Amino acid sequence: MRRLTIALVLLSLPLAVTACGGSSKPKAPSASSGAAAIDVVKGAAQKTDLAGSEHLVLNVGGSASGQRLAVTGTGDFDNKAHIGSLHLNVSAAGVATSIDAVLDKTDMYLKSPLFAALLPAGKTWMKLDLQQAGAAKGLNLNAILSQDPTQSLAALQSLEGATQVGTATIDGVSTTHYRARIDLSKLSAAAKAAAPSTYDAWIGGDGYVHRVRSHIVTGSGTTKTAVTLTVDLSGFGKAVAIAVPPAAQTAVSKSGLPGLGG
Repeated sequence: MRRLTIALVLLSLPLAVTACGGSSKPKAPSASSGAAAIDVVKGAAQKTDLAGSEHLVLNVGGSASGQRLAVTGTGDFDNKAHIGSLHLNVSAAGVATSIDAVLDKTDMYLKSPLFAALLPAGKTWMKLDLQQAGAAKGLNLNAILSQDPTQSLAALQSLEGATQVGTATIDGVSTTHYRARIDLSKLSAAAKAAAPSTYDAWIGGDGYVHRVRSHIVTGSGTTKTAVTLTVDLSGFGKAVAIAVPPAAQTAVSKSGLPGLGG
């Protein structure tokens, strides 16, 4: 259970900010302006990125290797400084646990009962260097854990079309729901590893992305993972502060997560 639960959580981390890549255009067109749906989606993603930071609430549901999985969580990210924190509650195969993650540029700190027993005495956090973490039995940790907005930008610029689906009120904000199509042929191999098969975005009248929903399917047969990830965004542009775990409480992993090929 530990292995497949960690895999799902790692898959969800970069998708929490997939809406926050942008382009060089300074304004976000709106549906009311008569702009094409695809331009509204890309413009809102660009405006959200320019805000610099956001609060997020995420919900993941699906299955991995035949096991039902559910993840809920909250966090705050500063996209420009590449820092953030995320608290996750995880339920898998009837077992409930939690994971805390702290992102500090290219370092990821993780704390969870899932692997606490595997850490040296006195250590409560595990530190991963995202640039050194390699592939682990079909799970590319470097691609999955990376929070680099350039990967989000690559995915957004690969949108080949979008349609307006309807409207919804999210956290008191009136939004328009769009469904976008992704041209996978334009993505790098690393980006394809976590690319969603469907991509929905809810854009507010304020021009920000307030919700993103992605459906991701990887593998096949007994190793198939199929999850739907919903991320609600708010608090655009607010200051984000993180507390990096002290070295005295941290064990450094150079190869990946225990139980995932590390």
